[in-house]
Amino acid sequence: MRGMTKFLLILNLLFFGNLYPQATRDTASVATASQSVVLREIDFDAEEIETYKTEKEFDYLNRIEEDSWWTRFKRWLQLKYSSFMNWLFGEYEPSGFWLFVLKILPYLLLFGLVALIFWLFIRLNPANAVMEEPMKARVNLQKEEELVQSADISALIKEAIVNEDYRLAVRYLYLKSLRKLDQNEFISYKFQKTNKDYINEIKQPKVNDQFTRITRLYDFIWYGAFQLSKERFETARAEFIKMENSINSNQND
Repeated sequence: MRGMTKFLLILNLLFFGNLYPQATRDTASVATASQSVVLREIDFDAEEIETYKTEKEFDYLNRIEEDSWWTRFKRWLQLKYSSFMNWLFGEYEPSGFWLFVLKILPYLLLFGLVALIFWLFIRLNPANAVMEEPMKARVNLQKEEELVQSADISALIKEAIVNEDYRLAVRYLYLKSLRKLDQNEFISYKFQKTNKDYINEIKQPKVNDQFTRITRLYDFIWYGAFQLSKERFETARAEFIKMENSINSNQND
């Protein structure tokens, strides 16, 4: 029995006797290694850091871009259109062809609105008359002086009326008024002068008032590309007759 006890003790020393001393040595080694590591503070170049701050590659902030006016307008238009569709159809949800029509309808309406505005601008823009090419007899600005000084304007007026080009007839009537004002020394006609210059030259109140009236009428019809019916032309023509009578009566006075 005593021999068996010694045998077990020897086995214990052989297999388990080194466990505690080994663990103690390992712990001591780690502690020694940890004490040998010295942490040093790293210095960064301040100017270099500022340089990095200005570069987009190092900007990690998520910026929310503000919507443009066009984006806000489209969103507003979409909301109004959706509200209108909900009011019109309620809970009904179209499909197939009608779904396609409803999707493109806002763009068609927007295109139609832009086209209408463009057409009105071209139609009513007075400057457009300078660039347009009338289909019938056309008087360009280079010939205006020749018409006022030497042409038989009365014959041109009759020809325009026969051709039912009442807008051109109004232009001839206005040039005829300029000629008569120049001949009677109410104005001094020069090609480079404007109608406003002639209004300022006329000192006689009655003549000035009537000339101002026919000038506005002429600008609206000629530069506004306003097409006249025969009845409206006769109404306009009456104002030019008043202009001629005003000049004659003032000369007689």
